[in-house]
Amino acid sequence: MTSPAGWAHVLARRAIRAGYRAGRVLPGAVGARARYLDLVARMDDGIVPQAWQPEMRAELARADALLAQGHLDDALLWFDKALRLTYHATLHYGLATSPLITDPEGFLAPLRASAVGRLLLAHPDLDQGPRRPAPRTLTDGAPVRLLVVAQRNWTFVDPVIRALQHVGFEVRRFEVDELPPAERPSRDRVLRARLDLALTGTRLPTPAALATEFEWADVVLVEWGHHVLTWVSLLELMPRRTTARFHRFEAYTPFPLLTVFDVIDRVLFVSPHVRTLLDHLTPNLDHAGEVIQVDNFLAYGLGPDPGTGRDPYLLAQVGWLRPVKDVLFTLDLLARLRERDPRHRLLLVGPGLPASPADDTTFQHRVRARIAQFPPGVVEVLGQRSDVPEILSQVGWIVSSSLHEGVHEAVMEGLAAGCAPLIRNWPDARPYGGASVIYPEQWVVEGLDEAVERVRQVETAGTIEELSAEARAWVVARRTPGTVAQLYVEALHPDHTP
Repeated sequence: MTSPAGWAHVLARRAIRAGYRAGRVLPGAVGARARYLDLVARMDDGIVPQAWQPEMRAELARADALLAQGHLDDALLWFDKALRLTYHATLHYGLATSPLITDPEGFLAPLRASAVGRLLLAHPDLDQGPRRPAPRTLTDGAPVRLLVVAQRNWTFVDPVIRALQHVGFEVRRFEVDELPPAERPSRDRVLRARLDLALTGTRLPTPAALATEFEWADVVLVEWGHHVLTWVSLLELMPRRTTARFHRFEAYTPFPLLTVFDVIDRVLFVSPHVRTLLDHLTPNLDHAGEVIQVDNFLAYGLGPDPGTGRDPYLLAQVGWLRPVKDVLFTLDLLARLRERDPRHRLLLVGPGLPASPADDTTFQHRVRARIAQFPPGVVEVLGQRSDVPEILSQVGWIVSSSLHEGVHEAVMEGLAAGCAPLIRNWPDARPYGGASVIYPEQWVVEGLDEAVERVRQVETAGTIEELSAEARAWVVARRTPGTVAQLYVEALHPDHTP
């Protein structure tokens, strides 16, 4: 039952959205802004209105008109609205295939054809490049000085830092949110700096605190290839050597199209098919010095061999709430398996549905209704947990049902815990290599029928323990800390040539 406070929130949201709808008919910028806000509100609910593309094109036209009048900030404001619609999560993380996957050239064509887009997305021909600190020679035995730059999300790079410190790197961190607000890489600041570079060849002044760190470092690693990397690539003073690391979500933002890759010495990818996708999205990556494949460290480590004794009829999915994880696929799989053997159950690990059904998105409402169709106890929602390896050590199958992933680290954690792998060939990644460029092909299934058949074959043969041991051995061979660390030593050492 929804609380009074919950209903008040719902009613307030409805009133605000009613105001957006009423304002859509107003003339000029006021009506255009109301139409934009109405579209965003509906897309936030998981709806893709047919009007989003015409409205996006109208915003681009408004931006171009303002550019022609010399109103640069206003032009960027409307261009950014078009960007935000184009890259809205519902288009790319919903149940439908992302248009960036199906037709990247056609999907991005309106942005590239606009006058503002031609300035922001093309190679900045007036750019003379940044200044860099004087060269520093590493003497024998001297540690490499590594500066890691990130904004808030240090989750995946923290293990990299610890591993490199263990092998002798001297590491400093730079959290960009600790800069004064006027110097931080806000979205508006990055877009304006990119436009200035295109129009005048002028680069953005480097904050004094960051310049000091650049002077100290032999090499800088920018974690995540999003707006922070674009910002670094626009600075007037840059590091001696700049390396950037991409995961997956950055490909579904506009920032790889805006980054000046000419000044990035090495680009690291944890996912081969994400690199392939970016090659299709922008020619700018070709200007980078080198592109190198690396891996993530396991969040919980390999841990001891989990041994035997797991429940072969217990499936688990770690991370399931967002549409891109497509838990409906896993629930359909569970239903099909239970048609023959009702012992099958499912654990859902990670943040769950809203406390009040009134706060559900359209997708969450579907998931809630689907879970309710199973008998009590068949689907167990565990929520956020810190004992994931212990949970997974009792599980028969780790399921990846996602529409797209970079690597799907939760699966790696499941393999480390000895789970048998059941990996859907992520539909949105399939055109660029799919899950089988990371995992053995025999672990990857193309669809629901194949997934059901895979589980039943293993159960009939009684080979889940053998598959569990195979999965554990596979991840041990690739994700031991020393193996992963060596990839970063080779990628980040200034004197090493991969």
